Amino acid sequence: MAGPGDLFETANDLLLAAAEALDTVPDFLGTGFLGAPDRQFIAPGNPVHDCCEQLAVWVNPVGAGSRSPGTLAPVMQITRPTFRVHATRCVPTGRLVGKQYVPPTPEVLSASAEQHLADGWALWNHIFNMVNAELLFQQCLDMVQWNMTVITPSGGCVGWELSFVVGLDGYAEELTT
Repeated sequence: MAGPGDLFETANDLLLAAAEALDTVPDFLGTGFLGAPDRQFIAPGNPVHDCCEQLAVWVNPVGAGSRSPGTLAPVMQITRPTFRVHATRCVPTGRLVGKQYVPPTPEVLSASAEQHLADGWALWNHIFNMVNAELLFQQCLDMVQWNMTVITPSGGCVGWELSFVVGLDGYAEELTT
């Protein structure tokens, strides 16, 4: 039944899909790779990266979609929320040895990049496959745009942000004045 919980329910469906996507990484690449992080949640806004290994979904912004020419009646609303996913991991950082900074080795950085790129590619492909199989964002929730960008390494964290702009039907209410 449609109601105020629709945004949360759709965000939770996306969180489950993203976790499932990340869990395919060790299935394809072996036990040396990580699946979905244990810390998974729906965030009320842009999540704080206070824990590198996390998977979060939130909504921002919610806007109105375009209407057919001549359809300006207030009874017709096309709502387009943007659902966002952050999947983050710890990234190697340098350390001080005495008073000298020692950066991570190229081998350690490349191994971290291998996990990071596998995470992104699994998220992109698995969610695409779920959308095509109509297991996520049903037909009535037409997806008009989606993209994925890297989260710039900061504070020992790196990851991916995916955003999905979809149509989400509102709900009717009996109003009295």
